[in-house]
Amino acid sequence: MEQLVFLAFGLMALPEDDKRAHFLAGRAITEIGQADGLDPLEACGVTLLAGVAKEMADVRGPGDASLRDGLATVAGCGITYRF
Repeated sequence: MEQLVFLAFGLMALPEDDKRAHFLAGRAITEIGQADGLDPLEACGVTLLAGVAKEMADVRGPGDASLRDGLATVAGCGITYRF
């Protein structure tokens, strides 16, 4: 789980394309979740929750809440889902 924390801080430091950072974060959350034993659907659920939590934090804090940011996070899950 600490991998996820370090990854999140690393992605927040990226100055460029915000949607790409959200997508990569979603992908990383899904991959780490699966590496920790979650099945793909559970890992996608965790990714969805992380995206919603991040946007909710933006509503309350100094960030800008964006549906597109949330969708970009969840899209990272879709690319890693294995059938």
